[in-house]
Amino acid sequence: MDRDLSRSRAILIGNGVYADDRIPDLPAAECVTAMAELLTGELCGWPPDRVMSLVDVASPDDLARRVIEPIRDTQDVLLVYYVGHGMRTSDGQLALTMGNTDPDWEVLPHTAMLYENLAKILRRCRAATKLVLLDCCHAELSNQSNYLFQSADFGETYPIDGVYVIGASGKYEKAKTPLNGTLTCFTDAFLQVVSNGVPEFSAPTLPMERIFLELRARLRKNDLPTPVDSGARDARRFPFALNAAHPDHRKKLLDGLSEASPGQLPPRLDRRTLLTAVAAVGLTIGNSILTLDGRPARPSTVADTKTPSGGASNTATRAPMTPLGQPLLGHTDAVHSVAFRPGGRVLASGGVDRTVRFWDLSEPAQAEPLGPSSSDHTDTVYSVTFSPDGNLLADAGADRSVRLLDVTDPAKPVRLGTPATGRTDAVFSVAFSPSGELLAGGSGDRTIRLWNVTDPARPELVGPPVVGHTDAVLSVAFSHDESVMGSGGSDHAVRLWNVADPPAPVGPPLIGHTDRVYCVAFSPNGHLLASGSGDRMIRLWKVTDSANPVFLGDATGHKDSVETVAFSPDGRVLASGSSDGTIRLWRVSESGSPAPAGRPSTGHRGAVYSVAFSPDGNLLASGSEDRTVRLWTLAH
Repeated sequence: MDRDLSRSRAILIGNGVYADDRIPDLPAAECVTAMAELLTGELCGWPPDRVMSLVDVASPDDLARRVIEPIRDTQDVLLVYYVGHGMRTSDGQLALTMGNTDPDWEVLPHTAMLYENLAKILRRCRAATKLVLLDCCHAELSNQSNYLFQSADFGETYPIDGVYVIGASGKYEKAKTPLNGTLTCFTDAFLQVVSNGVPEFSAPTLPMERIFLELRARLRKNDLPTPVDSGARDARRFPFALNAAHPDHRKKLLDGLSEASPGQLPPRLDRRTLLTAVAAVGLTIGNSILTLDGRPARPSTVADTKTPSGGASNTATRAPMTPLGQPLLGHTDAVHSVAFRPGGRVLASGGVDRTVRFWDLSEPAQAEPLGPSSSDHTDTVYSVTFSPDGNLLADAGADRSVRLLDVTDPAKPVRLGTPATGRTDAVFSVAFSPSGELLAGGSGDRTIRLWNVTDPARPELVGPPVVGHTDAVLSVAFSHDESVMGSGGSDHAVRLWNVADPPAPVGPPLIGHTDRVYCVAFSPNGHLLASGSGDRMIRLWKVTDSANPVFLGDATGHKDSVETVAFSPDGRVLASGSSDGTIRLWRVSESGSPAPAGRPSTGHRGAVYSVAFSPDGNLLASGSEDRTVRLWTLAH
């Protein structure tokens, strides 16, 4: 992907001073200055006249007037960086605060720059590559506007490499600024990663996606909000900067140092680049090793982290699973969901690349793609699930829709009817009832909806939306007799519902988690309910009497969010996948806490978002942030 920065434009927006006392000030001006120095330095090489800094813009209309003309003038690469407060509107949109923003919910959409409105301006830019860096709270809400870059009429669009967005925080998270800090945590870490380079990355340039992986590892290590990314096409591979840790560049930087006059820097070699060179080779000056801000030059990554065995005296010394064959390749972005078809010879997967893919497992060790991928969604596919008879597949995603596929012949999936819509936010999870007559979907709009799918071409809503969660519903599941439904949400709660008409809560929420509940699952006999959370814990309840659930205990050991849990077909084993990149197995019973079953299994190079057992219990499938699906054989 070539770069012509003389035909490109970087627009750096920083809002840190606010008229309303309810909005705290931020070091936005300092962040914009530091980002401009990075871009115009040796590593990035932007011409100074192509970098535009806008600090403390008063209003959204003022911002629009100041950026429209420069954006029209951009032909190759457009980079937009925003640092300031991000706020969530009443309908779930991301609002970028301006100097005169009023945070009252009625006024907020009119006094802040809605990201959706900014995206509409960016869409009309002729640049082949569009890059967005959002250093603000709730940055992941920007994903909802990705469709604006993908659904424009042909006459309005230009040939593009794509759009890539990196945000400082999840949909329901706040970004952070250190107390008395001169930079925000996200911007500081971004500058550190680019300035230090990545020693273990062999390429001479750093693509955006590699910067994101290092950035995420650095922030996670420091227990800071985890950044998020999203994109379309190939923009994620844009070569943002030279890899300062690459041998060729280290030598060039040090040669520049040696040629400079004493006490002077060579042309265009600023202080940050000097420190980069020193940090990259460990150059000793005055008997001390200089690194940026006193931090190590090489950030830790998930692959560097030693994973504990679980700490139990009866833990096996070997992993209970072994990889089967090679990773399944085909997805071009993170895989959020995997599901076995009844019978176990077909696997479905869905992810950020907006596709649902099918895999032929007739010979699991040599699994291969089955038929074409389905790409009807216009944004991330968060969840895929097969009906009990295996003839239907439901998928759901960030485009707020639920879709049904006829997969009687999985090699030739057929889309049925029109998408089930009505949501005002992403649908994170879908689940069929054991009879196959009902389909449930949990959404960012805080509701669960039920559809009767006996006629899958015409799904019918069953009653009004199910309300009770006070934040996004991230997971839904049915019990074995479909009399009870479980759900987990961003409000840290697990809830049980009787599946009547209309569904109603069964007792108060099951409490104990201290972070978002990403996943819930019932055991095959319906006696147990497991949940996994951002607090790194798995909690287990006995729910034979759903009105009086009994807490059995926690399972600890994961070093990051528990993203997914699944019971084995015999109900004796629980699998969990985590953002720490590992999969763990746990022995479960109706009498106590889950116990580790062997050591954690590694193999993925990113978060594990989904795990699923094959119907015979001999295989486990996993989907990961590293864009792969893996199959594992289980030790017996």
